[in-house]
Amino acid sequence: MGLSAGAAAGAFALIASTPSAAPEPIDVGTAAVALGDDTARSVEQVAYRHDVDRVGDVVVVDGTPSPTAGADVLAASPEVASLWSLVEQVWPTWLDDELHQFSVVEEAPRGLVGVVHPTSGGGWVLSLDLADLDDRHLVRETIVHELSHVITLDDDVFTFGHDTDCEGVEIELGCAAAGSVLAEYAQTFWPDDLPSSDPHDHVNEYATTGVHEDLAETFTAWALDWPIGSPTVQAKIDLLATDPDLARLVSDLRARLASS
Repeated sequence: MGLSAGAAAGAFALIASTPSAAPEPIDVGTAAVALGDDTARSVEQVAYRHDVDRVGDVVVVDGTPSPTAGADVLAASPEVASLWSLVEQVWPTWLDDELHQFSVVEEAPRGLVGVVHPTSGGGWVLSLDLADLDDRHLVRETIVHELSHVITLDDDVFTFGHDTDCEGVEIELGCAAAGSVLAEYAQTFWPDDLPSSDPHDHVNEYATTGVHEDLAETFTAWALDWPIGSPTVQAKIDLLATDPDLARLVSDLRARLASS
């Protein structure tokens, strides 16, 4: 999904890339969660279907890299440390408890860019592609995009998969809880879980790949003040603005990015 754009696929894939040329969808599997308290948490193994080189993993506790699980990765690589500094610039402190792990991979530039996926323990793993470090603006956009997933696909408003009856709104990834902003967005703008055939109803092509990606791209357009030339896109933003957490996130992001 993208910040500037993105590419996601399977039930747990949420990706970002550039709006000009969206890459092929990338499927990411669930992560295995390590048991124990937060300070004892160990690196979670993430299964990427895409062919990426694993650079390193950093366990994050309350917004701080764990001294016993990954801090050496930051110390050993200025490039990885530089990527982490971008996360620190963008990621709001009030969402620190959602970020359980920072993983760095390397693929082709403008391919993966970034992805979040949930752990069975309730937090998120943020993966970024070292190949895109040359475009810090793109990486920041990608993190913004992924943050919208953290809010709208949180386990209190969304259930991944289709193993249980959905009492809310069912989309490709799973079940959006009744009354959630994703459920309202899907009902209003994605009838039958299908995108509009009018390309002007979406901020970019990637936004047509799934309702959760359309929401994330629209959120990114709102947060970063992308030019909006469509009444439908403006209506989407107006709906997102009714959600207190998303509105708070936009306010926070704008302040953070203005000072970075």
